[in-house]
Amino acid sequence: MFAIMNDAGLERFGADLDHSMIEEIVSWRRDPELGTLYASLQAITDRDKFLNTYAEAIIARHLLANGCEIRVEVLTPAGRSCDFEVIAGSQRFFLHVKRLNTDRPATRRLPVSAHLRYLEQIARPYVVSVRHKEALTGEQIRRYVTAAAQFIKHARVGDEIVIRDDDETELGGCRVIAPWQGSRISLVIGLPSSFHDQGPRIRRLMRKAYRQFMPGKTNVILISSAHVEDLDDIGTALLGSHIERWDAVPPRGRRIAHGRDTDGFWHGQRAPASRATGWFSYRSHAVPVQCRLWFRPDDPLPPPMKETLVDLFDAVGGTITCSGDSGGTNDE
Repeated sequence: MFAIMNDAGLERFGADLDHSMIEEIVSWRRDPELGTLYASLQAITDRDKFLNTYAEAIIARHLLANGCEIRVEVLTPAGRSCDFEVIAGSQRFFLHVKRLNTDRPATRRLPVSAHLRYLEQIARPYVVSVRHKEALTGEQIRRYVTAAAQFIKHARVGDEIVIRDDDETELGGCRVIAPWQGSRISLVIGLPSSFHDQGPRIRRLMRKAYRQFMPGKTNVILISSAHVEDLDDIGTALLGSHIERWDAVPPRGRRIAHGRDTDGFWHGQRAPASRATGWFSYRSHAVPVQCRLWFRPDDPLPPPMKETLVDLFDAVGGTITCSGDSGGTNDE
């Protein structure tokens, strides 16, 4: 067992967190590097700030378990600090951990009814997110699907509709998220009360991390969140929102070209020192850490560094190699 001061951060906020993780953090208290993390967690009195630092502790344990040497809170020449300097074999890089709280439903999912399956038969090559209220009557779900189908048949990327009953009761919503390579609609089904664009929040976190970069070195941003659904939002924040490109020639057999808007963190020459960004699953009891990676397409990292990052943060093979534009169609 371990003892913590009654008013300390670990005692105040650690009850619903992973017990083995808390024990490991306590074991760091006399470590010349990791003791900094322990002391920070103990001193924090705000839960949200505590969880931000706890996310750093999760990654510290992950790095240690993979044989890395780490330094904590390394100062830059500008007087800012990198969360970690990491030595992994012959490779050295600086790591910046940011936590994203999107408050998504963690486990609840809508049943995919036969009515919703009808939408998947619509011959348009888009990813479409649908949501509807629970416990709709048979007539309400039919009304919802009919309205959604009519919307999908004519909508463009980024379009959204709120569907209501005759008495203006909201039944749900539908949004065209992105193009994709299939010939028919691909549905993303969940239970949010509304659609929220997380891009601005994610880009703010990325810009904050970028200001903490160690000049002239390899720097990696890791965004933590509790939901794998946030992956799409992070990719969009990096590369830009999906748009229809009327100034570009569509691929053969396609009537509309698709691309990325200029709002991406990696658009053009924006944030030139950023060449790799990752996501990891922030769950209070998630072991091992689940990660994904993106690499900047126009400025690749040297192969040894890229291989090291994949080994550390994407061993399951989920690496996302970004491309600037994605092709799409409109077969109306």
